[in-house]
Amino acid sequence: MKATFQDYFRALIGPEDAEQFFSTIEAKPVGPRSIRVNTLKISKADLTEWFVSQGYEVKNSQYSADGLELTGAGQEWALKLPYHAGFTYPQDAASMFAVEVLNPQPGETALDLTAAPGGKTTHIAQRLENRGILFANDMDTHRIKALKSNLSRLGVVNAYITRMNANKMAELYPETFDRILLDPSCSGEGLFVTKEGQPNYWNKKAVKHFSGLQFGLLRQAFIMLKPGGRILYSTCALNGIENDGVVADFLEKTPEAAIDESVMDELKARGIHVPEQIADLKGIRFWPHKTGTKGFFCIALTKTVSQGMERPDSKFFLKVLKDDERKIYDAFLEERFGVHARAYDLVPFEHHLFLASTALKTLPPPPGFSLSLPALKTYEGDEMKPSHEGVMFFAGQATKGVVQLTKEQMEHALKSQPVIFEGLEEGMYFAKYLQFPLGLLKIGKQRTELLVPKMA
Repeated sequence: MKATFQDYFRALIGPEDAEQFFSTIEAKPVGPRSIRVNTLKISKADLTEWFVSQGYEVKNSQYSADGLELTGAGQEWALKLPYHAGFTYPQDAASMFAVEVLNPQPGETALDLTAAPGGKTTHIAQRLENRGILFANDMDTHRIKALKSNLSRLGVVNAYITRMNANKMAELYPETFDRILLDPSCSGEGLFVTKEGQPNYWNKKAVKHFSGLQFGLLRQAFIMLKPGGRILYSTCALNGIENDGVVADFLEKTPEAAIDESVMDELKARGIHVPEQIADLKGIRFWPHKTGTKGFFCIALTKTVSQGMERPDSKFFLKVLKDDERKIYDAFLEERFGVHARAYDLVPFEHHLFLASTALKTLPPPPGFSLSLPALKTYEGDEMKPSHEGVMFFAGQATKGVVQLTKEQMEHALKSQPVIFEGLEEGMYFAKYLQFPLGLLKIGKQRTELLVPKMA
């Protein structure tokens, strides 16, 4: 490790804690598997029961109501199966804690300004209960693909996916959001405990560079916050420049902003543990040598009074299928699978019908947006079929057209190996193994197709 890195943190947190921190970085300890349960699709109790039945030891995370810690020597496919079904998201406990602090409520309007790859974004969606409106924004074209994939896999239907400059978004949506998460790029000292961590590249120049970018994003994010709303500023950095320094500078220059003092009482009331803090630093830090997690910083801010900005008028709203236009699609889902999709809007786009929360059409959509869940593929005439995303979303509520696979068939399916089915009539089916959806099964005169993405 660089001497400059070591000197900085000795001065920040004291020699004793600093040496423990450095030792943890060098050891790169491997802790339990940390996963978040996606309660949009399965209960925490049911998934815990599954993991225990497969030979894992399971503990509840002390830092998130949705987190589990797994140890033991269970079968690897027993982990892959709930992941494939969208029941889990592998996520460090410190990262889950951010959404516990943000504490979004069902039906609110929320923004994740730097969303990719979607860990915290999908967590916000499940706390919104797939209601309300969620803007999932990121400027990185490559990373936004992962964001879309995770949103669809976890069954999120209340999100606009955007790739917008923060300045432009602030112009279009001033004082619009109840909750905002800002987790911008940073120097990443919290990740130095992982194999990818590179403390030898750390330098104050880069730290200062990041802090400037972070301040600018925080300023724009705050413009978009409603009075009385909450913004969660977080980084995977642990230094004082990108964290305390950015916040102090922002508070000094923004009289309408204040630290949200209600957070600690909320966390205590919900039984969420707050890690032990070091020194007289603002915000909450996860120090790897104390928490057994990656390093992480977060702090909640609120807007005490309006900044006096109004959202520009717009006549453009989400175009959804009207009741008379969607009858054929509703009938197809109900008659073939016993699925009722009428609680959601259907949005046509490029030979697909996307599922959307009914709340999305109440707010003008951002330019160039996309949606996350293409539920049905449509063709010329009346021909249609569920997409893979639609199968994975609807299979849990289907009462007809469901085929239960044996364990052997499931293992073959996940490896893209041939699966033999006998005694089924021609048509389309939802393939499942126990409570886990796998994909679409098509039985034809000439061939049988089980459309399951490979998961070796």
